Amino acid sequence: MQNLVAVVVNLPKQSEKQILYYKFPEKMVDILKIGCRVLVPVGNALREGYVVDFPETSEIKKLKEIAQILEDKPLIPEELMKLALWISKSYLSPIHKVIEQIIPPAMRIEPDRWVRLLENNELSISLSVLDVRVANILSSLENGPVKLNSLLRKYGGDINSSLQDLKQRGLIEIFLDFKTKETNSSVTIIEKIVKKEEYDNVLKELKRAPIQLKILNILDTVGQIEQQKLLKEYSLNLSSINALEKKGYIRKHKLKKERTPELNEEFLNHKKLTLNDSQQNAVSLITKAINENQLETFLLHGVTGSGKTEVYLRSIINAVNQGKGALLLVPEISLTHQTIGRFKGVLGQQVVVLHSGLSEGERLDAWNALRSGNAKVAIGVRSAVFAPVQNLGIIIIDEEHESTYKQTEPDPRYHTRDVAIERIRNLNGVLILGSATPSIETYYNAKQNNYTLIELAQRVKANPLPKVEVVDLKNELESGNKSIFSRVLHQSISDTLAKGEQVILFMNRRGYSTFVLCRECGESLMCKNCSISLTYHFVNSEMRCHYCNYRASVPTKCPHCGSKYIRYFGSGTQQVEVELIKAFPGIKVTRMDVDTTTRKNSHQELLAEFSKGETQVLLGTQMIAKGLDFPNVTLVGVIAADTSLNLPDFRAGEKTFQLITQVAGRTGRGDKIGKVIVQTYNPEHYAIIHAKNHDYKSFYEKEIEQRQIIGYPPFNSLVRIIINGHEEDIVMNLAEKIGLDLKNISKDKIEIFGPAPAPLAKIQNRFRWQIILKANSLDFLRKVAWHEYKKYVNLKEYNQLRIIIDIEPQSIL
Repeated sequence: MQNLVAVVVNLPKQSEKQILYYKFPEKMVDILKIGCRVLVPVGNALREGYVVDFPETSEIKKLKEIAQILEDKPLIPEELMKLALWISKSYLSPIHKVIEQIIPPAMRIEPDRWVRLLENNELSISLSVLDVRVANILSSLENGPVKLNSLLRKYGGDINSSLQDLKQRGLIEIFLDFKTKETNSSVTIIEKIVKKEEYDNVLKELKRAPIQLKILNILDTVGQIEQQKLLKEYSLNLSSINALEKKGYIRKHKLKKERTPELNEEFLNHKKLTLNDSQQNAVSLITKAINENQLETFLLHGVTGSGKTEVYLRSIINAVNQGKGALLLVPEISLTHQTIGRFKGVLGQQVVVLHSGLSEGERLDAWNALRSGNAKVAIGVRSAVFAPVQNLGIIIIDEEHESTYKQTEPDPRYHTRDVAIERIRNLNGVLILGSATPSIETYYNAKQNNYTLIELAQRVKANPLPKVEVVDLKNELESGNKSIFSRVLHQSISDTLAKGEQVILFMNRRGYSTFVLCRECGESLMCKNCSISLTYHFVNSEMRCHYCNYRASVPTKCPHCGSKYIRYFGSGTQQVEVELIKAFPGIKVTRMDVDTTTRKNSHQELLAEFSKGETQVLLGTQMIAKGLDFPNVTLVGVIAADTSLNLPDFRAGEKTFQLITQVAGRTGRGDKIGKVIVQTYNPEHYAIIHAKNHDYKSFYEKEIEQRQIIGYPPFNSLVRIIINGHEEDIVMNLAEKIGLDLKNISKDKIEIFGPAPAPLAKIQNRFRWQIILKANSLDFLRKVAWHEYKKYVNLKEYNQLRIIIDIEPQSIL
């Protein structure tokens, strides 16, 4: 019987051929495992692939053989490969796209073409009579293989014919070599090696070389030191160091450097906290499940400030003490710093971090530390759900309701919560979903006893939840106040600053003005690539699109009618900052939005300056609305609660309730009483009323009633099909064809909305049409959506279009 292996190979545009079959030689029997990375022949080329199975038979009779195993042990653990196959099937995504999420960028391989001499001692032509350039090429290869690109750079791009001639004569071979991008970071360490009895003589000898003498004295004090640090801190030069090495007085050696992201000391927290009764009960229930290897999903529903993080920490400590690994997920990079500081303060080097703000080297070192078992705990954002934690026993998803846990672009469009449920189910472990405002679907599952509900109804210090005051902005306008700040909020900011306390202001739009409009013709300034208005940015004095980053100068005349009467409408974080400084001269403001957090470590630098009291006001978008804990914050202001309420989305009310409740929870977390002011044009909306009262259960009852009436999740499932392309008529044509097909296929089993232009009908010069499918069987929706995808994806007339299938979308924009 043949040794057969199934291998995932990236074959673009061939969705039916994700897995290919090969045979492998007997010598690989004990080495080849599921998760191994291999080179396999596809056509006339070698391609990277990953082993997913060892089938007993294959319908293909003449199978090619695996060319090479690239690592000495599986790169992807078997349990993660099993998870990848599940994600591919569940989210209709190519498996290689899932694997790209699992493997850090620095571990991906890059093939290089090399040239080498073949063993041939009887050359038919003497080098002396060859063309000079050909002779030079052969001479270059005498010391070993050379990259083809190096030869092309050295001798010119027109040497290909010469190389082919040499290849046909059997003198050279052009071959592919696959190497990973991975690079090990190392530092040069310097140490003194002068014997004690010789030291006085050496000092005398170096009297005429004062810099060398200085180096020796430094090393005598500090022992060994990094060369770069020695050069930088003591303003020295490399030639003096090299001279000492040549004399035999110092020694250099390389030391592997672990690339660990910096953590500001402000966030390191070693405090030992005492659990209250509710926390202790939660930890006991979770620990029991961990100790008994019991598959369990808990919903930890705790009001803001109820100590959920401490419950997470104690649960993870118990898991680690049982020899198990742990994974803690947070929705935003900005939330990682305080969380990491708390966990590192207790667990030290057992904790590593995974998020997009790290360098490739830092991500690689963290990934390798987990894969080797040197680290036991990973903290990260969405993609960290794929972290190769050894003997994983517990996954925690903090702020589980956040929409950032759903990947929207690119494939796979997975939901972290559902991936975590499947991963922990395969491992028979424990999953904790934590939130003060659980998603409607999660709370419904807890009420149906699919999850175990644990309630933390009180704040840790038994402080009352902050009082929330709702301000009707319609009344402010009627009274003549056209400011961003209502009179109540203005006075409250003034009072808070006078007491030396801090303020958080939440505005879920960046930029200065949200749109610019001509008062004569009524036209707003639109992005040329997207069907969305441009946002005015005061700092750079430019108009910018937040979808494609198109930028334009601020016009002096309307581009539509030529009028000079242009007006700025709406507010963004930049305008709030300008108005704030104008209203309260001399105050210092920390603004956090996408524009201010692009640099590495910018998140924690900004939060650290606020934490240390260097600034009085923290102003930002939703990245400041949750998870942060600053005891001196006693006032939170929500500048415009209607931003999320007016979205064309059935989850608009839910998102609004969650945002207000979460940002309100940032105040009154210390010994001082907190206060919240919410500005809105819709004070009577049930989401705002229940957020004001900190009443999640009443909000849930109202929302779940409406969901049941209209048949939206959790009572039915949704699948969104998006077709986009540069030619709107072709996009519309395909959308209408798919819509007609679905109506014929479904036979009343599904509801179909569309085809119609998406709410954002054009992004990055691509027109977007969508069809939304609704039914009580997600499997059936997958089946019909996949049928349509396969039918049209490879047709020539639609080869410039993209067909996207989004399973259980979190947004329909």
